[in-house]
This record gives sequence, C-alpha cells and structure tokens, in this order.
Amino acid sequence: MYIEHICFNLALAIIVTLFIDQKYAGWCTAVIVVSGCIPDIDGIFSLIQSPPVFTNGIIPSMAFHFRYFHSIGILALYAIVVAGLLSYFQRLDFRNMALFAGVGFGAHLLEDALVYNPSSAVFWPVSSQEVGIGFFSSYSRDFLGIANGEVLSIGILFILCAVGASIFLERTEWISPLWNRNPLPIAPFFAIAKIMVVFRSIFRNR
Repeated sequence: MYIEHICFNLALAIIVTLFIDQKYAGWCTAVIVVSGCIPDIDGIFSLIQSPPVFTNGIIPSMAFHFRYFHSIGILALYAIVVAGLLSYFQRLDFRNMALFAGVGFGAHLLEDALVYNPSSAVFWPVSSQEVGIGFFSSYSRDFLGIANGEVLSIGILFILCAVGASIFLERTEWISPLWNRNPLPIAPFFAIAKIMVVFRSIFRNR
C-alpha cells in the first residue's frame, strides 16, 4: 500500500487535530502523514537486491519487501529522533512531536496488519514473529494499477468524515499552516477541505 497509507493517515491526523491546541494542528498533520510513509523506506533494501518491475500500473511492483522498519522498536527510535530534531530546529514541544511521529508511524503498522496476514514482526525487539489480521488478505492494485479499490474507498470515506467533522467543529487549522508548502500527494485533499471551508463561510454569512 502507498496511496492508501496517505489517505488513512491524513484522516487520522485531522481527527487528532480536533483534540489538540490548534497552534500545533498544522505540524500534527504534516508529521503524522509523513511519518505514515516512513516505514516503507525499508523497501530501499529490497530495490537494491531486486529492481522494481513495471506491469500494468504507474507504481512498480516489488519482487519482495524487506520490513526492517515495520516494528515498535524502530517506531520508538524514529519518534525520539524526529521529536529531537523538530524541538531543536523549530523550537517545538518534544513530547507533542514525539506523539505525532509515533502515531503516524504506528498507524502505518496497524494499517498493514489489518490488510495483510502475516504483515511484519511488529513487536520486535520483544518478538520476531510476524503477525497480522488480514481483513484484505487478497489485496491487489485493482484501481488503475495504483491502489486497492476497496481499501482506497474506505480511506477516502474516512477523510471526508474527518474533514466534515473539522469543519462542523470549526477546528480547521490543520489546513492553513501547510497551505503553501504541503507535500504534493496531500495537496488535493487540502484543496478540497479549503473549498469546503470557503463555501461554509459564504452560506453562514447569508
């Protein structure tokens, strides 16, 4: 999964921003979404051993995928490093950044476990046994060769619900701090949310 992780983590980030100080909302969104993509960096080791294969989609297929980074041990290390860097260079609260980084990274592990069985050795270094739930054990990129239609649909639904909740509760600061510098894959979702906020303000002023 690639695009699906972005969808689910964006929805999760928006939900989290509903319960935190809005001055951290923009950073919360950025850190959770980016952290949700980080575990798959271990795929670089796989690509070194076996080049990707382009079949019928724009995203190449991997012969295999090492999952060295898919564990709570790496999660803890990653959260500490990211929080340390952000607190040092951006003067952000270490605890909040560690929480956001850990939530985003952990969400990726949970999403993989829900889709695959087995998924990875999630509980390493406590246990090296690969675990998973596998609600979508027959996962395949049947949507334009880039994602699984069923999983992607659920992710988009979660995003719409999360955006709707943020607009209804008037807690939409997750948009503005990133409006001019958000990552390209997330840009369409920020645009949709921004448009919804504008329309809501127009109708409220009538």
